Amino acid sequence: MGRIPPIAIIIVGVLLIIGVSAGAFFVLIKPKRAELAELQAKLEEEQKVAAELDSAKDELLKMTKRWKKAQDDLEEARDTRSIPISFTQPITAMVSLWPEYRKTLPDKVTEFVESSGCTITSGASFPAPPSVPPPAPSSGFLQIPEGQDITLAVEGSLTEVEKLYRSLRDFPRVTVVSSLSLTGVDDTISAQLPLTFYLLVEVPEGAAAAPMGFGRGGMGPPGMGPPMPPGPPGMGPPMPPGPPGPGFSPP
Repeated sequence: MGRIPPIAIIIVGVLLIIGVSAGAFFVLIKPKRAELAELQAKLEEEQKVAAELDSAKDELLKMTKRWKKAQDDLEEARDTRSIPISFTQPITAMVSLWPEYRKTLPDKVTEFVESSGCTITSGASFPAPPSVPPPAPSSGFLQIPEGQDITLAVEGSLTEVEKLYRSLRDFPRVTVVSSLSLTGVDDTISAQLPLTFYLLVEVPEGAAAAPMGFGRGGMGPPGMGPPMPPGPPGMGPPMPPGPPGPGFSPP
């Protein structure tokens, strides 16, 4: 048997090395690469979830702060622009409203208008207080007088009327002015201000709204804290109240 040429040994060795390398690649390296790619995809997915979680936590923190501020604003308004009234005892709530109708609110309106330099020509009087407990407003905003606006007619200079209009946000009751009508020239201006007044009241859980929508307990004034659901529109004119209970009549 002849001697194997060295070149043949080299070729065989190279082929063996290539075969072993290819086998190692398909048996060891390729599965590891696939496993690494799968793990990389899972890592990227988890990182995405973690980023969304951080974003959700930040959003939750922001919403919590906004909710806390809204609660603080509501408490401040309750302390500075209302009187304590709870509808857990409807008769007590009704009696608490009597001084507000008869004296407190008319006096506050007069003082507020005069502090601006204007003069009231009409509209500072209020109707008689309720003789039966009003329905508990589910929104927490009770309109006074119930279901009515007060149209205030005032006179003053243009500067004084403007001062009054701009300062209504500081009136010691929650107040909404629906429009402003001006007449006159020079230094005497007549203004008509339809005003809606509200009290922030405590309402028992599950209390039903009055059947009238805005101003009847179904909706609070615009721009006051969280949005309130409106009452059903188109319910027609208000029904007259029933007879007062025995032993209860406005002072």
